Amino acid sequence: MTIKRFAFAIFVAIATTSCSGTYHAYYDTLKIAFSEPKDADMTLAQVAESKIDVMLVQRGERPKAIMALAYLENGRHKWVSGDNAMFVMEQGRVVRTLGLNKDLLYLGNSQEDPLKRIASNAKANSSAKQSNQWRYITDWSGDEYGHPIESHFTTPENETLTLLSKPIHTYHYVETLSYQAPSDYLRFNQSWQNHYWFDRQSGALVKSIQTLSPISEPVEFVYLSRIARLAH
Repeated sequence: MTIKRFAFAIFVAIATTSCSGTYHAYYDTLKIAFSEPKDADMTLAQVAESKIDVMLVQRGERPKAIMALAYLENGRHKWVSGDNAMFVMEQGRVVRTLGLNKDLLYLGNSQEDPLKRIASNAKANSSAKQSNQWRYITDWSGDEYGHPIESHFTTPENETLTLLSKPIHTYHYVETLSYQAPSDYLRFNQSWQNHYWFDRQSGALVKSIQTLSPISEPVEFVYLSRIARLAH
């Protein structure tokens, strides 16, 4: 199913099971997501007025796009966009994708993901040193299964970001990942880094840059609705 057909299914489901106000909230927000501008952006006022959570996403050098939160199921956030993509996230980690040139189908051992503990520490306003390690496997489209990856988080640094024209004081965590198997690819990078910025006061993840595999381009996520709530 394509993203646009998926979105249509959302509209039908909402129209038949929800009140008209909720339906229009989804319709208006997803209409922004499907507008496909050259470089999307939203002001603080526009984000605050949105009845559905939105985030700003940029894949590699592609234009920035607005994504809308379509579903929240079993602790997983499912975001849809106008460039035929879907990101499924768990505690800020991308655990599945749809509509990319190579899709992440499965990410194992997610219950041990250090991001879950990091979010709790950030909310507690703790900058204690951490050395969190994590091993997991991933499956990818194209009959690629069981890719072993090792993750290591280093000590966070204090960093102030300007998001939606507002200063956000954050803990910046760097995750170093390494591929734990012989390379089957030319120009293969055996290690890479992800970045996560947590608001120091609330513990909310406000921004991340994630590279999903050794041969993927980085994806930047800016959680606009969370930032708008922090600004009020």
